[in-house]
Amino acid sequence: MPKFDELLNSKQADRLLKDAGRLEQLRDAPETQKIFSMLSRTTGGDLEGAAERAAQGDAGELAGAIRQVMNSPEGAKLLQKMKQALK
Repeated sequence: MPKFDELLNSKQADRLLKDAGRLEQLRDAPETQKIFSMLSRTTGGDLEGAAERAAQGDAGELAGAIRQVMNSPEGAKLLQKMKQALK
């Protein structure tokens, strides 16, 4: 699986960030909601706090939660579905 930084800096991510309609579709997808739920559980119910700390430069907790979800069978399956939907 690619590294998170590579995903964020990819051409596909750049195109997605410029397409508000696709971003809304992605945001509202059941897979996205499930991933956010998994991230929330992984951060002890404080996903928003982990995101705020990441925005302030302390990304360790959020990065760990993302890594854990990406490495779980369920998370990997959900991410693959999302990837296919974005093609």
